[in-house]
Amino acid sequence: MTTLRSSCVSRRGFLIGASALLSNVVGGSVPPAWAKSPSATAIAALLRKYKVPAVSFATFDRDGLVLCAAHGRRQADSAKITTETRFQAASLSKTVNALCVLSLVRDGRISLDDPVNKRLSGWRLTGKDAENVTIRMLLSHTGGTTIAGFPGYQRDDVIPRLDEVLDGVRPANTRRIEVIAPVGQYRYSGGGVVVLQKLITEIEAAPYEETVARRVLEPLGMSNSSMRQPLQSIKGKLASGHTIDGDVIRMDYFIYPEMAAAGLWTTPGDLARMLMAMLDSAEGKEGAFIPRTLAIEMMTSVQNGAGLGVFINSKGLIHHDGANWGFRAVYFVDPKSRRGKIVMANGQRGDMVYNDLLKRL
Repeated sequence: MTTLRSSCVSRRGFLIGASALLSNVVGGSVPPAWAKSPSATAIAALLRKYKVPAVSFATFDRDGLVLCAAHGRRQADSAKITTETRFQAASLSKTVNALCVLSLVRDGRISLDDPVNKRLSGWRLTGKDAENVTIRMLLSHTGGTTIAGFPGYQRDDVIPRLDEVLDGVRPANTRRIEVIAPVGQYRYSGGGVVVLQKLITEIEAAPYEETVARRVLEPLGMSNSSMRQPLQSIKGKLASGHTIDGDVIRMDYFIYPEMAAAGLWTTPGDLARMLMAMLDSAEGKEGAFIPRTLAIEMMTSVQNGAGLGVFINSKGLIHHDGANWGFRAVYFVDPKSRRGKIVMANGQRGDMVYNDLLKRL
């Protein structure tokens, strides 16, 4: 199994320069090859324009990081961020969760086409055709399940247990997760991904965040990443979320017990390592994280461009975006050229920031 370096450097052992090679995926235009990273002055102006305190980004080419940079502050009036400052990845968490599920498939613990109810004990998915909902369907948003996304909880709220989230009972702030749409048709559902969190917890008989760390984060060298909620012990290394007006949100950030769908804290550098490992797997490299067949299934559309924990656009680019309260994140990967971009920001208008940056990187 490949273990990647945890520092923000190339896997060749050094930072290879402020250039990026992935064709622009926004607006259809293509930047010149070896386009340079925007200047610090340009990025500062962009952050001011959209009232976002900080942005962190990384690009990679083939098997090494090309650029890893951080601009701005954890909060508007606090310390500057670094490339090791962690941001909430929001729905990018679903890719990490998918890799955890696929590691269980790799090890023969489960099959992608297992009906999820046959592998769960205690809590069960209900609704029409619920017995036919498979693990593959929940990964690809084709299980017909409820709850697109989760609003999160303030840090002084009573945080619900996983079963309370699944049942939609107080103190959970979302309804029960159940099947309400035709099974096999695309319906984006973070709720279905949380059912997989329950499944992983039961199969491994361990807390979900510990299993993800052991099965995914540690093997891939993602040393600046965690699903743990909250991460108070490393508070100084966490970016704070901000409103559309640029004000820090109350108590800095929200908590997401729905970890598989929205709970990851990470950095662009760590996400780059994960994405390169996925490409290694898809190419069948020796010691890759998962078998080639599983990686190809992961990055193949099941329906509406949804793969297993990822999306595939019309140009064949692998991507996912994420939006938690006060945070925005996105990645794009070209499997053919092995080039990728990851951008994370700590503001409600962070998507405006990353849309601009994706054109320039």
